[in-house]
Amino acid sequence: MTDRLALPARPAPPDPPPFPVLGVIAPVVLAVGLFVVLGTPTVLLLAVFSPVLAIAAVVDGRLQLRRRSARDRRRHDAALEALERALAVQRSAAVDDARAEAPSPAVLAADPDAWAGRPPSGVLVLGTADLACAPLVSGVATTDRERRLLADGALLPDAPFTVPGGTGVAVVGPGPLPQAFSRAVGVARLRAAGGATGASVLRTTAGASADLVVEIGPDGAARVVHASGPAAGAAARVFRPALLTAAAHRAAVSRGGPTGLGDLLAAPASSGLAARFLVGADGPVELDLVIDGPHAVVGGTTGSGKSALLTAWILALAAAHPPERLVLLLVDCKGGAAFDPLARLPQVAGVVTDLDAEEAERAVASLGAELRRRERALRHAGAADVAASGLPRLVVVVDEYRALVDRAPALAALFADLAARGRSLGVHLVLCTQRPTGSIRDEVLANCSIRIGLRVHDAGESRALVGSDAAALLGREPVGGAVLVTDRTTSVRVAAVTEAAVQEAVAAIRARHTGSRVPAPWLPPLPLVVPLASLPAPPSPLVPLGLTDLPEEQRQPVLAWDPVAQPRLLVVGDPGTGRSTALAAASRGIGAAPLPGDPAALWDRVDQAARPLLVDDLDHLLDRLGEAHRAAALERLAMRLRDPAAAPTVVTARGPSAWSGLPLRGVLGLFDETALLGLGLDDHLALGGAKAAWSADPPPGRGWCSGARVQLALAPAVLPEQPPAPEPLPAGVVVLLTTRPQLRRDALADAGWAVAAPGVGGPLPDRTAVVGSPDEWQAEWRSLSALRSAAVVLVDGCGAGDLRTLLGIAQPLPPVTRPDEVVLVPAEGPPRRVRLPGAA
Repeated sequence: MTDRLALPARPAPPDPPPFPVLGVIAPVVLAVGLFVVLGTPTVLLLAVFSPVLAIAAVVDGRLQLRRRSARDRRRHDAALEALERALAVQRSAAVDDARAEAPSPAVLAADPDAWAGRPPSGVLVLGTADLACAPLVSGVATTDRERRLLADGALLPDAPFTVPGGTGVAVVGPGPLPQAFSRAVGVARLRAAGGATGASVLRTTAGASADLVVEIGPDGAARVVHASGPAAGAAARVFRPALLTAAAHRAAVSRGGPTGLGDLLAAPASSGLAARFLVGADGPVELDLVIDGPHAVVGGTTGSGKSALLTAWILALAAAHPPERLVLLLVDCKGGAAFDPLARLPQVAGVVTDLDAEEAERAVASLGAELRRRERALRHAGAADVAASGLPRLVVVVDEYRALVDRAPALAALFADLAARGRSLGVHLVLCTQRPTGSIRDEVLANCSIRIGLRVHDAGESRALVGSDAAALLGREPVGGAVLVTDRTTSVRVAAVTEAAVQEAVAAIRARHTGSRVPAPWLPPLPLVVPLASLPAPPSPLVPLGLTDLPEEQRQPVLAWDPVAQPRLLVVGDPGTGRSTALAAASRGIGAAPLPGDPAALWDRVDQAARPLLVDDLDHLLDRLGEAHRAAALERLAMRLRDPAAAPTVVTARGPSAWSGLPLRGVLGLFDETALLGLGLDDHLALGGAKAAWSADPPPGRGWCSGARVQLALAPAVLPEQPPAPEPLPAGVVVLLTTRPQLRRDALADAGWAVAAPGVGGPLPDRTAVVGSPDEWQAEWRSLSALRSAAVVLVDGCGAGDLRTLLGIAQPLPPVTRPDEVVLVPAEGPPRRVRLPGAA
């Protein structure tokens, strides 16, 4: 942005010197004193001369003041002159910029390069006028000269006078000037529409539908006499009209401005991969990736027209070659949407934008697989070249190649391989970058016979790209001007590309090849959501769980679990990563319901090897068990996993960092297959995952299984199986050893039972419960011994040590109970669960 100029500060007038009163009085006093002391009358002359001296001092001060004021005025005038010169430079530069942005019809008619490759301007240039602009000079004016400077700084002289491109214009006036004005605006309409041919010329009579009516007088001045619609802001404007001779107008209209892309797409192309999207001095230039290539490099700085060139080239290729002969893969690493309008072309197999690390790895595998597929096809056909094999040619177009290889360095080696073997395999590269040197390997550049240099800043870059300084000498205008190097060097410009032209070309190409599909050389990423119902059913007994990504084979087959050959499946992941839906898919596949989220259900079923076991959040269930029960449950699980005859076992769990010291590691190696979902890096590595396969924030269901990336299917939830109902509490006398005595006394009392404390004597009626804690029963052990013969013994929350101490027998671990259950310890047989009345 141009710095704003400022008026120089005016010098403040200096104060006049004061009259030297003391300088007059002091000599008088001195003379009188000397006369009194010396008695000499001549000393009184000092008093006479003192006013003379004072007046001389005053006159000298005023002379110095006048000289100083004159110096300040000269400096201020010099500053104003410098400001006037600087303002003239800024106004001239601003006008030049405006004229470069909106060239006059005369310039457009005389110089086609003034609009070559540029997008539509969207404005009509009607002539020039003194136009208001943002103030270039600031300050407060106090003189006519300063006021003139401020006025000049707010006005651009002879700047382009424009109106919106869709404005309807009529002109009236005597003589030939209105016709010359009509011709000029007709050419301006070509520029406003992006060079479309057949643009209408200006009408020469005012009509009711005209937005703008211009009157041109005999003196050549033009005035807007009517303005409405988009041009309402031009009302009453006086300007100098643009004029064009009939000969210049005929030349401009016949040339149609920059050659439109549609004009070239209609032209037939030769064999190979010929395309017409460039125009030289002698007309359209045909560029063939097979004959002139096999590969191409396009270089140019920002704003030089690289994206427009690639768009034009892609459309020209698609217009000339059917999908059976051409496959396009488009890679955009600029973060934009330059290739989005081209994605619907039938020849386009895919549009890839901004590869992350995972997608870059897939890209290497996919393109490597495509090369191997083509090699196999050539061997099978006995052909030395793709032309004799029937394979379509593959053109990989990369916009901003430097960003691609910076993000995925492994692709640099792959592109070097493609460049070396591409000719025989029918793979062609079009690599576009701002600075080819330093970003494209020498071995790649050596195989790029086609070089296109758009505008570059550095002569060294130009020489490295096109062998001369020509690309550095293109300047900012025209956009789309380029230097083409094949077997010779040619100055060209890119056909004008407009949004409307692209849409029209895509629609025409699609209509010509309706129903055509091309093989995809770049396998698309796994979908984020895979409904279980959308997966094809694999052969029995396989169970579909999702999709597997095999880019190195260009396949995404169904991820199938074999509950017969590999019945032990472990799914590990953090919450929200898809563990439960994986369990639901497995559950539906084998027709078994998962266990409820209940430690008691796990305890009951873990050693029932004949029945399928499906457990969600194993670590959470184990964490809710006491230490003894936890160790026993893990031991039972390990025995089940080692049993080759055991029914299928599917277990989900969180990563090791969430196991809180649970000894799960001992059973991890016993599973036949493990699926790793979203985990922290440490957990991922601890479970055997590769660091390169880890993602910080994968989508739900995304993970790794059998060395491949997978997307687990989204399966409808499956209701857990219902646990068997416990037997009721016997109605006689019961003895309850519990770690929660008060809670159990209240529950039994609410259920209508008589409740007593340890130490009660005498015979007790039915539905009487003697409830106490282990410590209370330890104090009344004689009472416990007496009651055991006539009562049912129940334990709640007590361990094997309490049973051994209080009951005097060595019992196995009691079953794990639910909140409304206690364990009945019979005189003979294993302990079993019973329901406690009133408990919840």
